[in-house]
Amino acid sequence: MKSLAILPNWVGDTVMALPVLDALASTGRRLSVLGRPHLRPLLEGRSGIAEYVVRAPSNAGTIDALSDSGFDEAVILPNSYRAAWLAHRAGIPKRWGYGGWSPEGLLRGALLAPRVPDHRERGRHQVADYTELLSAMEIKVPTEWIPRLELTPQQVREGRDLLARSHLDPSRSPLIGLFAGAEFGPSKRWPWKRFAELAQQLRRNLPGSQQLVLAGPKETWLAVRIHEESGKIHPVVGPDLDLGQLASVMSEMDLLVTNDSGPMHLAAALGVPCLSIFGPTDPRRTSPVGDAHRVLYTDRWCSPCFRRRCPLLRHRCMRDITVEEVTQQAIQMLAPE
Repeated sequence: MKSLAILPNWVGDTVMALPVLDALASTGRRLSVLGRPHLRPLLEGRSGIAEYVVRAPSNAGTIDALSDSGFDEAVILPNSYRAAWLAHRAGIPKRWGYGGWSPEGLLRGALLAPRVPDHRERGRHQVADYTELLSAMEIKVPTEWIPRLELTPQQVREGRDLLARSHLDPSRSPLIGLFAGAEFGPSKRWPWKRFAELAQQLRRNLPGSQQLVLAGPKETWLAVRIHEESGKIHPVVGPDLDLGQLASVMSEMDLLVTNDSGPMHLAAALGVPCLSIFGPTDPRRTSPVGDAHRVLYTDRWCSPCFRRRCPLLRHRCMRDITVEEVTQQAIQMLAPE
């Protein structure tokens, strides 16, 4: 069986889909994945994945690539109409996916063959959202839905070399990462000035610790401001790295303090403890998976609202979480057992 899994576009959603990719590969299928170019360094060469097919700049280019590959089935993980449409236009005979009852869900369902009714349980974690899909495909459902990423020895060496370039020594722990971004929008971001204050507090309370400010290309401005505001001591790492290199760097950290974000899920899949700050999103759905993590969430009457910007303008769900509270939690998580 030559199978294609169509990946979500977001880093976090893709990491949370790793258990379903492992379940598909465990059946003996020759599994390929279709995804955006920026996700390729993360998954290319992963055990069980035969090929990473890059989404072309145009839909026509993607359809041509899929048509030429002769796939027997497509497993469509995103809930978008376009993902189902691409598989349909490419002529892939079997197209597994959820069909909902919204107007877009009904249109999407018409392109699926077979269509799996969207009976997913409300309130459960997003990693388990593919339970009903796997059951419909008669594939054994994982006993645990914990995404895991393993690096090669070469990637580990590359991560240490990248840290050394920023004058950081992973052997001198603790190494603490700070990530102030969230591509979803401003509402998911704890104020950047508080990240700067946090870096100073951690330096005072953990004199031997090292902090680095993580950033992707879109978070460079935030990271530079935190670097400057916290005394120009903590290096900015990440804007010039691809996701594979970023994962290599993150794997060396002892703790990541982060908003609800793609790097949060990436760190958790690498086994890095995360102290995650939630506001407009629901930690029951998208918190980092595992026992090593902690979530700070005020659970106000208006949250989770899932808005990109606070409609009340106050942004209390994030602003009510203090620097002192985050500092205390980070120190507890780093304390030897």
